[in-house]
Amino acid sequence: MTAHHLKLNPSKTELLFIPGIWSNGMETFSNQKPWVDRTICEALNSRTAAYNAGIISGNMDEYKSAAYGVRRAVREAKWRYGRKLETQFQQSGSRSLWQGLRMITDYRSPPSGLMSADESLANELNTFFARFEATSSSANASSTNANGASANSANANGASANGTIGAANGTCTGPTTEQRPLIITESDVRRVFKRVNTRKAMGPDGICGRVLKACADQLAPVFTDIFNLSLTLGIVPSSFKRSTIVPVPKKPRPSSDLNDYRPVALTSVVMKCFEKLVRDFITSSLPASMDPLQFAYRQTAPLTM
Repeated sequence: MTAHHLKLNPSKTELLFIPGIWSNGMETFSNQKPWVDRTICEALNSRTAAYNAGIISGNMDEYKSAAYGVRRAVREAKWRYGRKLETQFQQSGSRSLWQGLRMITDYRSPPSGLMSADESLANELNTFFARFEATSSSANASSTNANGASANSANANGASANGTIGAANGTCTGPTTEQRPLIITESDVRRVFKRVNTRKAMGPDGICGRVLKACADQLAPVFTDIFNLSLTLGIVPSSFKRSTIVPVPKKPRPSSDLNDYRPVALTSVVMKCFEKLVRDFITSSLPASMDPLQFAYRQTAPLTM
């Protein structure tokens, strides 16, 4: 079946047609205008059918009406496309702004090349990135011993039980007040699940953000029990602490130097939601002691003064 492709001639108000072949859906061309949609193609098909019928019957009234329908469909499609571009720029977000610019300029990112599937390179990168974990483990062990020794010396110096620190520290605090325990509700979990960015990559647990957002009502009771049990026991599940390290090249053509790759850690999306709930609880109990110049971790704080 022969199809017609719409092309606008800037010097005239006429439509030029490029023949093409229809597949299962609407065929698109490399030079097709962005405002061409299905309504225009349907109007073109109606005009073609009316023209063929008019040639046989000799009555071209239906063809004239169909031709007017094509012009009206083009005007409406252009108006819808213009409104779509305006919406992209009116929304308060950098992502929508860049989407509007790409839509206007018809920018398409170049395809990324396939990296080498050499197993030795993967093993070298694994050893190269794991050196930070080995260093941090030894540092944590030494800091734990140092903290234990300092705690014993502080107790020997007579640190008072009401929260006052010894004179050697040079600071003094008042008596500490008991904080209310953190209890996470299903509504909190449901709210944070529905706000998950579905474009974020999933972690090693294989739970993507799209599933959490679409099934928030069904998953909220299950993860509420898991979060509260973790807070009660003071233990974070081991699956929440795992991460997948993805080496991202710093250059288009990285060399054999391992420093040309940037390690990007993909953590669990569920753990990120859990961290947001704990963060909201902590920040809600610190409004009086928070510095007015503190802008980090404050949602309503302006970026400039």
